[in-house]
Amino acid sequence: MRSISVSKDFSGAKLWLRGSVLVLAGFLAFSTIYVVGLEPMVYLHDTFHDIRHSTGFPCH
Repeated sequence: MRSISVSKDFSGAKLWLRGSVLVLAGFLAFSTIYVVGLEPMVYLHDTFHDIRHSTGFPCH
């Protein structure tokens, strides 16, 4: 019986994927901090307050 083994090197693709995920996570973190930093706190509180109530989580 014959066996055929195929060996492929995916290290370049894995490195590219890891880099892409890192860049995307960094962009998401930076944009979240930027938006939160510019948004008045009363609006953020009201937004998260409504989200907590809509998911059924008591907050007060």
